[in-house]
Amino acid sequence: MKTSSFALSILLLLGVAAACSSDTSGNGDGAEWPDICRDNPFDEHCGQECVSSVDCGPNLYCGPDKTCRADCTPGGGECGPNAFCTDHGHCTEECASVSVELEHIIPTVMLLIDQSGSMSDDFGGTSRWQAMRAALADPQQGVVYQLQDEIIFGAALYTSDGGFAGGDCPILQKVAPALHNAQAIGKLIGDNGPQGDTPTGESITAVVSYLDGLPPDSITPLRIIVLATDGEPDTCEVPNPQTGQPQAVAAAQAAFSAGVKTFILSVGSDVAASHLQDMANAGAGLDVGGGQNAPYYVANDPEQLRQAFEQIAQGSRSCLFALEGEVQPIEYAAYGKVVLNGRELEFQDPDGWRLADAGTLELLGSACREYLDTENPTLEASFPCGAVYVP
Repeated sequence: MKTSSFALSILLLLGVAAACSSDTSGNGDGAEWPDICRDNPFDEHCGQECVSSVDCGPNLYCGPDKTCRADCTPGGGECGPNAFCTDHGHCTEECASVSVELEHIIPTVMLLIDQSGSMSDDFGGTSRWQAMRAALADPQQGVVYQLQDEIIFGAALYTSDGGFAGGDCPILQKVAPALHNAQAIGKLIGDNGPQGDTPTGESITAVVSYLDGLPPDSITPLRIIVLATDGEPDTCEVPNPQTGQPQAVAAAQAAFSAGVKTFILSVGSDVAASHLQDMANAGAGLDVGGGQNAPYYVANDPEQLRQAFEQIAQGSRSCLFALEGEVQPIEYAAYGKVVLNGRELEFQDPDGWRLADAGTLELLGSACREYLDTENPTLEASFPCGAVYVP
């Protein structure tokens, strides 16, 4: 599952060159535009035999004689006043508007929950474990229940039985990521209880590997781990004492490099602030011990725990939208027009929009908040003719 099915139908209006794949080249009077490749072979593909324009690289197209050619260069003026030059060097007079579905990319959030024995400790009149279950899966206030149609949630409990000496390490019990997963996650926590140790680093690594192994259509590319732990980490090699901080930080850094962000939440105040900060920075791709600090979260009672989970989950919701096509070159994005709820947004404005990459549009700042907070948002965008390539 790469995109959300919960969002309303949102259309991106893209101006594309309807004749980009054509093998004819004319000026409207039946005459051909000259092949500028012939006199000035500026591209290595000039004059090569071709079956389609794919054979001609990014700057040329496959002509009617089945050789790679170009009528023009973008902005070069070779096409005259009544035509334009596509990215593939093709003069064309036609420019049709087509509607392409724009799909909201929702996050996949894997809850990585410390199952060690200390999770049975008192926590504001209940145990840390029971507070965890209520914060996530209570039918009235649980964060997963509230957001299960907007976020793909999964969960993994992690522990060990004395590290490698006790057998497999880490020991993970999982619920696969899915929409509408609150009941399954609540059952996972309810059917198990606190026991064992805290091999945090190895568990992060195992969860990243697990996510990588899932079918691509079952999760989204926006992947997040929310690590909820109540103590300092140990390792599978050394379950006692709790000296696994370097391994946990390294695992969070490796996860970020693999495209998975990590947020850390301390259940109680037994985790050192310095380690929480190191983990937060590692999980966000920031320098550990550097001048910029990522947020971390500490909860000392059940309500603080629920609020912390809610803040992390709400913050994970994205304003990314997959285009059914790519803006090429990406500099053409500056000529685009994006309208949210009837209001035009500014390109590259902190409260406007940008292209995260050639195929992904992102709303920023207040525009993002408006989209997420509006019950039935509308979003439209348009780009000049020839700016969008649809594979």
